[in-house]
Parts: sequence; structure tokens; C-alpha cells
Amino acid sequence: MRYFLIIFFLLGIGSVSADEKTMLYDFRYWTAPDHTRIVIDTQENAFYDIFTSKDYIILSVENAKVLSETFSHLFFQDKRIERAQIKRDHETLKLIFHTKDLYSVKYFNLPPNQKYKYHRLVIDLYDSKSSKSKTKVAIEKSTPSDKIIILVDAGHGGEDYGAVGKNKTREKDVNLAIAKKLVNTINKNKDLSAVLTRNGDYYIPLTKRITIAQNQQATMFISIHADAVESTSAKGASIYTLSEKGNNSKLAKQLEQSENSVDQFGGVETVIDSDQFLKSILTDFSRQDRENQSQKLASQVLEELSKIGPVHKKTPQKANFVVLKAPTIPSILVETAFISNPIQEKRLGNSKEQQKIADAIYKGVIDYFEEVKEN
Repeated sequence: MRYFLIIFFLLGIGSVSADEKTMLYDFRYWTAPDHTRIVIDTQENAFYDIFTSKDYIILSVENAKVLSETFSHLFFQDKRIERAQIKRDHETLKLIFHTKDLYSVKYFNLPPNQKYKYHRLVIDLYDSKSSKSKTKVAIEKSTPSDKIIILVDAGHGGEDYGAVGKNKTREKDVNLAIAKKLVNTINKNKDLSAVLTRNGDYYIPLTKRITIAQNQQATMFISIHADAVESTSAKGASIYTLSEKGNNSKLAKQLEQSENSVDQFGGVETVIDSDQFLKSILTDFSRQDRENQSQKLASQVLEELSKIGPVHKKTPQKANFVVLKAPTIPSILVETAFISNPIQEKRLGNSKEQQKIADAIYKGVIDYFEEVKEN
């Protein structure tokens, strides 16, 4: 105990001269297949410098202090970070992250938003090109080329926890649980192969989810989400397909704003509409075909979901969701239920109910393929 008190004193963690120092409020880490993210909550206009080498990354913050209640959150290790240290050099606080290899380091600041009240310093450690190529080869070999490939996207993740229910159920966790069950169910079918955009708690930029679909040569894209509104009585599932003009309904506009927050968690993304190459390959014919097939898929999935619970809208809806802009393949966004409704929140957190939802989506997919064969 005396040892930790001495450390706190030396690091300037106490309450003395709090207004004169830059506060570091908290530390969070997220491990993804290709990178590790470090997030530090700071005061506005924190002065810092970052130095990288093969064995460590040093974040130096001038005249800084750490909250005593979050001090222990600093220490972390994963497959990239061997250990974390904190040292004071005169008026500078140094956070040292000992790494297991040489990584490409990117860092940026994010402003406060509805979910985070502090400014955030984000540091991303990306694997080297050789590591990326090895991972890509492994993925390609694990995906049989003679199967229909379906990409299942678990919405949100990492810093982006999505909506939160009255009983603190987080949308990102529900989405991943249902997505994993859906993938397992699909993969029992010898003619199909399902792949997850994320298989853990980490953030993937919206446009990168589309890139994953293209790299995997997917023929279908299904994004899993859960609705949330101020009213606790709203209930039921909804299915959305892409409308690049957006939707006039209040709920759809609210969802568009929520789901398309591309600069809130991963830095500013390149919105896919600005990609001239993509625009050139999306001819009027391919766009129309994609929209028609997406509508058919949405209708079949919605019909199956109506058999296991209420639906919020009896027909598929349209909205301008960035994540649905995968070119030429049917793409839908499934709002499984309202997490803002305590009764539905309880259902979404139940493993058996999650499996029912996954089974219904799977049956809708099978119905879609049967309809396509008949036509």
C-alpha cells in the first residue's frame, strides 16, 4: 500500500494543483485481428509527442497527471503490447508501451460526442505488411471457392458500443452474439459459407466492412443491429435496404445519423460515394439489380422474423446506410428488436432468443435462394 502511495505522489496523481496539470482521465484498449487500439481520455488541447521503435512506443504528455481511480486501467498486454509502464521525466509524463514487433503506428484526436464526454487520443498499432499478407492468405484458404459466401456484419464494436438498454445491455454485444450464431447456423449448410466482419469486440470503419465483403468475394451482405428510440414501448424487428436518397421517416433519419457516424470512432473515413472507380462499375443496371435482389432478400427475412416475434414495419424500409453500399450484391440491415424496450432488451440478451433470431434470418436467406432458383 505504501509503495502505491509513493508512486501516486511521484506521478502527480493526487489532488494537489489539479487545475495546473493536463488530466488523463482513463485508458481503454481494443484488440483486432490486424491492429490494437489504445484510447486515452484527455483534456482539450493536451500537448503530447509520440516516439516509436521496434520494441516500444512512448507517449509523452507535458505537465500531465492521471486519475487515481483509473491508474490501474493503464496496464495492459495482448499479442502486440507486451506490457505498459508509466514514468515521470520532470514535468513530462511518459506512457511506455513495450511492443512485440515493429508496427505501423497511426494516431489522431477525436472530440467529445453523445457517448464520450472527454477528448480522446487514439493510437492504432497496425501489423506489418508481411503479417497482413499472411493473414489474408490464411483467410482465402479457409474459404471454399465452390460455396456461396455470405458476409455477416456485427454492427458497432469496440469504442462504438451502439445503443444501450435500460438494463445496460450494449447493442454491440448483442449484435456480435446473434451474428456468431447466424454464421454457425449458415455454415452447417454444405452449399454456403458465412464469414464475420468482426469476431471480437473491436471497431471496424463502415467502408472497411464493405471492403471485407469485396475481398471475400461475398455474394450477400447482412448487417445485424438493434433499434433504439426514446419511447420504451416501441417494439419489433425491421429490415432496411439501401436508398441513396435517404428516407423521409423520422426513425429512418435517426438511424441514418446514428449508423453513419463515420468520424466518431475511427477518424474520418473516405465515404464510398466519393470513390469514382466504384461509381464507374456501378452501372444503372447493376444498381437496379442489386436493389431488386436486396428487396427480395429483405422481404423473405422479414417474413421469417414475423413468425417468432413482432415486427415494427410490415414491409422492408429504405435508408441511406453507408454499410449497405457493397456493389452489385444483395445487402440488408436487420434491426432485430428495440433494445430501448426493457422487455425486448431482455429477449435480446437471452442466448436461446438470439438463436431464434439467427434461425429466422437463416430461413429467410434459404427462402431467398429458392425464390431466385425458381425465377
